[in-house]
Amino acid sequence: MTIKQNNQFTAIDFRYIQDDGLTGSAARSNAFGTTGKLYGIIIYNTATGGDPGYLKLYDTNLAVTEGTTVPDFVFKIAANTTVAGRHILTFPEGLTFSSGFGYTASANPGTSAGSALAPAIEDLVFIFK
Repeated sequence: MTIKQNNQFTAIDFRYIQDDGLTGSAARSNAFGTTGKLYGIIIYNTATGGDPGYLKLYDTNLAVTEGTTVPDFVFKIAANTTVAGRHILTFPEGLTFSSGFGYTASANPGTSAGSALAPAIEDLVFIFK
């Protein structure tokens, strides 16, 4: 697993996180370390067999516990069937995270923890400001 973060403060003034290999076994809590708005997600679900994954976003600066912490946003991510596993989600007005930004993924929607995705969600990029 590789997590890269860019805390760019230039005229572009955005931040991004690139997370390679999110399986849902470990939530990422307060990933940006600040509040702000999410403007885009680029994601690739490498799971095969047609099983979708669910990306869960949390507006909190506290530790996220999958199956206990209620997600603020849940996105169904189709599995890898040719290019169906690749998704680009944009939010022109931004999704506001007033406490912090946490995320995780699982095979089940909603609060339910579900099982870890196999093999994983890869090439996950969040664009945040």
